[in-house]
Amino acid sequence: MRIERLIPCPPDKLWQALIRHAEATERGVMLVLPGGLPDAGRITRYDSRKLLECRGHGSVVRWELAPRAEGMTLLAVTCAPDDERWLGFLDSITCID
Repeated sequence: MRIERLIPCPPDKLWQALIRHAEATERGVMLVLPGGLPDAGRITRYDSRKLLECRGHGSVVRWELAPRAEGMTLLAVTCAPDDERWLGFLDSITCID
């Protein structure tokens, strides 16, 4: 499933909001998601302010950030399986000031 959202903040602020729940563990850097979603898992690809990919629970979750005009960011999330909780999570993202 691929979901795209136009988020009203610049990529650097959105990036901070996405990684604020990252934790260093003995298994690597893990991303913990709020809002009842399973943990995204171990971070496997990282390109600051552009790409974040995690593997866990037999699936891959990928976040891609692209700057848009006037301080906006296009956020594309690719994940499986189809899970409506992702929609709520994406709608709840707020930028860090």
